[in-house]
Formats: sequence, C-alpha cells, structure tokens
Amino acid sequence: MPDPMRSKFSSRQRKRGKVEELDKQYYKMRHSVLASDAWRHLPPAACKVYLEICRRFHGKNNGKISLSLAEAADILHISKNTAQSAIKKLIEHGFIKRSRIGSFIGRRASEYILTDKGYEGHQPTNDWMRWQPKPKWPNADYGIEAIRREAEMELDEH
Repeated sequence: MPDPMRSKFSSRQRKRGKVEELDKQYYKMRHSVLASDAWRHLPPAACKVYLEICRRFHGKNNGKISLSLAEAADILHISKNTAQSAIKKLIEHGFIKRSRIGSFIGRRASEYILTDKGYEGHQPTNDWMRWQPKPKWPNADYGIEAIRREAEMELDEH
C-alpha cells in the first residue's frame, strides 16, 4: 500500500517541518491545567481517560472525538464502570463536554469536546478553571464568624 504522506508532500517539505507525521503528534497541556484544583482532584483513572481523549484530538476534530466505554476499558485496562465514572468526573470538573450521547442500539460511541481547545470557531471555555472543590465538612462551622455567632447566642440565652 502506498504511503499517503509520500504522495502528497515532497521530501523537501518534510525536512523543513511543513508536514507533521502521525507518530510525532503531541498534545500540549499547559501548566495552569496541571496546577489547577480541578486536575489535582481527579482520580487516576479519569486522568488516563482524559489523556486518551486528548490523544484522539488531531487539531480539527474537537467535538467529534469519540470514545466508547468498552474502548476505554480495553485500552486503559480498567473496568467499564470505572471508565464511566471517570468520564462523569471529567465532565463535572469541566475538562470535557459531551457533544453527542452514544447509544448501544445504534452502536455509536459518545463524542466529546475538549474545553481547553476552540470549538466551531468559538474560543475555549476552560470550564475547569471555574471548578471549586467541595468542602470536606460541609456542616462544620469554623472561624471568627462562628465564634461570634456562638457568643451572641450565649448572651441571648442569659
């Protein structure tokens, strides 16, 4: 089978870097993503799924990046339930959005949008920047305001 890269571009163009070969593709993750609370609170399986979705991004296919649960489970050596919860976490944390919901009946995988890349001419939404971790103790009341309220309640009782 003829090499499609050879037929389209001359060796001179390839030497000058005009042609990026498939094995030399990479995905650039900014330090701001890696240092964000959203990234640091992701479970390891979600990080692996995100990197697999990023690996399938080719520069122009944002919104059409497909990954089924069975594919993720097989490639990443995790269970389908773990893959499903990882994708759910990625959506909650704002790293990806679902552009099309997949279905078992039509044998169609869900398609995803990377929020740190532009989509259909729009700027990246970077939803992961707005994600805030939930407090560990939501009912805990600490700080100066809590002490002041308790003191006022004690004074009102007497």
